[in-house]
Amino acid sequence: MLVDLSFSDLIILPDGSARLKGCPETGQQLIPVPADCTDEIKDLPNRLTDAVLSRRHMDPATGMRVESGTIRFHHQGIHYRVADIQDVNSGRTWFLRRLAERVPDLTGLGLPPYLCEWLLLEDQRQGLVLVAGAQASGKTTTASALVAGRLMRHGGHGVTFENPAELPLGGSWGEHGHCFQTEIQGEHELPEQIKRAHRYASPNIIFIGEILTKYAALEALRVALGSKQQLVVATIHGLDVIAALERLINWAQEFDGNNACENLANSLLAIILQDLEGEPKWQKISQYLLLPFVAPNPESSMRVKGIRAKLRERQFHSLHDDMRELRNRIADHGLKAI
Repeated sequence: MLVDLSFSDLIILPDGSARLKGCPETGQQLIPVPADCTDEIKDLPNRLTDAVLSRRHMDPATGMRVESGTIRFHHQGIHYRVADIQDVNSGRTWFLRRLAERVPDLTGLGLPPYLCEWLLLEDQRQGLVLVAGAQASGKTTTASALVAGRLMRHGGHGVTFENPAELPLGGSWGEHGHCFQTEIQGEHELPEQIKRAHRYASPNIIFIGEILTKYAALEALRVALGSKQQLVVATIHGLDVIAALERLINWAQEFDGNNACENLANSLLAIILQDLEGEPKWQKISQYLLLPFVAPNPESSMRVKGIRAKLRERQFHSLHDDMRELRNRIADHGLKAI
């Protein structure tokens, strides 16, 4: 059965044949699904079509019913994230990304140990943490591991807003932590859903699965300003920290204008860039900014204020110098330097 095989993606072609990708021996090459699995995937296209149709929702911009771009789908012991394209020559192709069966420990993902330590400190309990990176760089895995790690270590509860839900975050974490995992049909639902979460749940952590539109960008910044006892974690595409911040602000400004940069300056706690193909010495995190709200010393406080001033004025281009200085400080003096 497929559940017994090791692969990252299952691709079902319009003619009903299927390919596997991300197998240990073949990497990114597409290889035929073993003959023993043919019956297992024979009816999958019909089931996937029904699942997509059942999740249609109203587009607030046009008032028309549209299909979700991706859905979560369970089949024969495997959870998949599913998307499809319409090939101009042949027909509908299905792309099924295999999802992890558990949330890994943050410290086991190959991130710098000092960065894991800092993100899990009790003091880092407010503001916005952004995990940026290219597609398929493991952003959601890292963000989910951070949510689970903080709930396990410090207790409290978290609420997720994902489309679709990817890792199994829902349930108890440690002795005093719990996560409530929810799916939204589109990011236009975020304002109302987050408002309800605040009113009735007062979560310690809010996890926004991915910032892909102006709705999510706006809400990520706004909700991160709402409490000194609430952390907001989100992922966003970007090939570097500057590109990710530019994308976030461009979207947020469609609703909030100049307030978007002010909100970013007042709410950002950390942004890390995850790069699975970067230099080994960076341990998967090639760039990062850490802006603690509780600074350990006057020098650190002045550094953070200076960076927040740059965010407020949208001087993102100069942040490369700050990131380089921060990395050198930690290398020379450890976390106490920031």
